[in-house]
Amino acid sequence: MFFNLILFLTASLLMVACGGVFERFKLPQAALVIFVGVLLGPAGFSLIRFGDVEQVLSELAVILILFSAGYDIHWSHFTAAIKPGILVGLAGVFLSLLLGFAAAYAVSHDIDEALYVGIALSATSIGLSVALMHHAAVLESRVGQILLAAAIVDDILVLYFLSATHVGLSSGNGLGQILFSLLMSLLVLSGLSVQLWLLNVLMVRSPVNRLTFFRRAIAVILALLAAWVTARFGLSPVVGGFVSGAVAAAFKARFTQSTKGKQTTDSEFFTGISRLFSPLFFLAIGMQITEITLADDDLIRYALLVIAAAVMGKLLAPWVIATVLSLRERWLLGFALLPRAEVALVVASVGLQQEHLSHHAMIALVLMTLATATIASSVIPVLANRLNSPSENRQ
Repeated sequence: MFFNLILFLTASLLMVACGGVFERFKLPQAALVIFVGVLLGPAGFSLIRFGDVEQVLSELAVILILFSAGYDIHWSHFTAAIKPGILVGLAGVFLSLLLGFAAAYAVSHDIDEALYVGIALSATSIGLSVALMHHAAVLESRVGQILLAAAIVDDILVLYFLSATHVGLSSGNGLGQILFSLLMSLLVLSGLSVQLWLLNVLMVRSPVNRLTFFRRAIAVILALLAAWVTARFGLSPVVGGFVSGAVAAAFKARFTQSTKGKQTTDSEFFTGISRLFSPLFFLAIGMQITEITLADDDLIRYALLVIAAAVMGKLLAPWVIATVLSLRERWLLGFALLPRAEVALVVASVGLQQEHLSHHAMIALVLMTLATATIASSVIPVLANRLNSPSENRQ
């Protein structure tokens, strides 16, 4: 068992070391690391066994990843484009949810699985979308600000729906319990957010705020405690990690006032933690897949339907603010919303662990993350270069 754990951690560190290569060639790290996990696990060469210790490590990793995602939220960007951002975010979530549900149900005829696929498709990868828009020099534009607000709305709603679905389906009472769980999830998360807010206020006023190590350690401890609280109430623990990070993000400026001039900010530190643990989580996803049959026509059809639903759900979303953006800006925003990675794969992982998601669905979602990342990275630079073209017609 100890040797197996060493192999698992070594493989994770090797994937971390390959991060620069993935970034250099604009490759979707999440999808590729999952495929490495498939090769190392029972569906491949069975070199590493995914046991209880590896399971615990992967759960801790995903809590820290979601905490970092929440901490990266820029609430000032959200408020700057709040109205169009909320509209686009809501449209993207519900269109993707409906289309993803329909695509999955058409193949699996399983409502539980279709719900998880729909929720997974609703997410947007803030990290990848922001990186692509920044590289194309349009992040500070009107489209970029709306993207940031919409992506925040996406992540908050998706994790909220995940919480309700997680507890609803776990109870075995189906859709009726999910509707009740929506209210209970709102109450639990609202109460947790208030408690975290008060604790962050105390931390800002405390001398601990001046001590970098203790400030960061307390932030991580709060994330783990929040994850424990959400798990205690039957929700997914990853939601607690995200909420903890999102609340702490509101105090980010005050946390770093006393460390001005230092090389590493709290945001950079937690981003580094996320990059360190992400490969471990993605490897774990791959190792939980026990069988892949690429010659299976149902799998191919499943993947194609899911990819089509993922693309259409986000490309159509900007049309709800047609009077605010030009035609080219709408297309740019739609393609910027396409990438799915961390949150979508977290949803898929939870569904797989709960046995509400089949291996076919899991593989289809992995292929979807690969396809949407590739499409977005190919199209965004082209649209961004032509954004200020004199021939552009405003709608």
